[in-house]
Amino acid sequence: MDCTRFQELINDFIFDKIDYSDDLKEFLEHAKTCKSCNEELSLYYTIHRGLGDIPAPEGSEEGADTEEELDNIKSFYDEYFQRQKTMKKAGKISIIIFLFMICCTILFVYLNENGYI
Repeated sequence: MDCTRFQELINDFIFDKIDYSDDLKEFLEHAKTCKSCNEELSLYYTIHRGLGDIPAPEGSEEGADTEEELDNIKSFYDEYFQRQKTMKKAGKISIIIFLFMICCTILFVYLNENGYI
């Protein structure tokens, strides 16, 4: 993601309007790697929180440090994407095991019908 696209998505991120998709994932990765965009995100977040445009995240106090809040939000999304990645991997493994069991069952039936067992 380039800086221009990142800047277009800042308000959507702050107001939680970015779908849990590749856009959000790329947005977070860009925030980690581009210091100026991350600073701009922090500035926008601080302004919107200060103006009361967005409520404090669950578990946060009204006077909490906005930088810490923003880091917690980013961590939440990072953990979400990590869980998604783990779930996809588990799903693939489950499918492989299921297909293996089907093949074993077919082989057993074939061997049994032909008198090998």
